[in-house]
Amino acid sequence: MSATARPPAESTGSDHLTFLYTANPDGWVTAQIAEFPEAISQGETESEARMNVLEALHDLTHSPTVAERVAFTIQAMIDGFEQVVLPSIGDKFTGALNAAIDRRHDRTLH
Repeated sequence: MSATARPPAESTGSDHLTFLYTANPDGWVTAQIAEFPEAISQGETESEARMNVLEALHDLTHSPTVAERVAFTIQAMIDGFEQVVLPSIGDKFTGALNAAIDRRHDRTLH
């Protein structure tokens, strides 16, 4: 199955995207953009797959700003800390750390 999305009537360009949908045996739907075959994604519905493949297209064609690069780097560091460091420290330290953060947060609110 396929669908073609045309630009709004006020658009002066002749660009359009052709979305190709494939139903998967697991019930999910794969969406691909014919004009950008490297843009491919999945979703539980055609609508979700379409949104996801448009996000994939954006990621393929968008150069991140400095602020986005910094945010991605910080998030990766946080994710790594949560996945590697925290489990090795143990629940006791994590509980103490969370309590200290809560106490500091409470003081800043008053």
